[in-house]
Amino acid sequence: MARPVQLAPGSLALVLCRLEAQEATGGAEEPGGRAVFRAFCRANTRCFWNSRLARAASRLAFQGWLRRGVLLVHAPPASLQVLRDAWCRRALRPPRGFRIRAVGDVFPVQMNPIAQSQFIPLAEVLCCAVSDMNAAQIVVTQESLLEHLVKHYPGHRVWHLITQSFWMD
Repeated sequence: MARPVQLAPGSLALVLCRLEAQEATGGAEEPGGRAVFRAFCRANTRCFWNSRLARAASRLAFQGWLRRGVLLVHAPPASLQVLRDAWCRRALRPPRGFRIRAVGDVFPVQMNPIAQSQFIPLAEVLCCAVSDMNAAQIVVTQESLLEHLVKHYPGHRVWHLITQSFWMD
């Protein structure tokens, strides 16, 4: 069994909400997570009077964007602590057009990988190959199918034996 994988260790979550003036524009498209992240970093790196906050914001990495306006960020532990302290002192600046409703630590989410079999059912491989070739408008012949299998399923040295058993002369 594969070892568990830690997702989002050492991360902070920022719960954001749009300002009313921004919501009133209605037709404006909702910004993506990376754009919100860049705006958040920009707002805080401009705090030249608070060099620790500016430096911490410059060390942030985008971790993710969840529905309902949750921005996940990652940084070295010291930088995350600077962000926590700035939040506690009400000095953390939101991205333009947003308000920060909450900031909190994200405890690592554990993922248990699911093991895959070493083998792919032959029927699945053949159907996928024919479907892919049809989508690419490639005429499926014994030769073209064999080329496709060798190219997209490397390491399977028995393709020539399998194709011979299907297309015996």
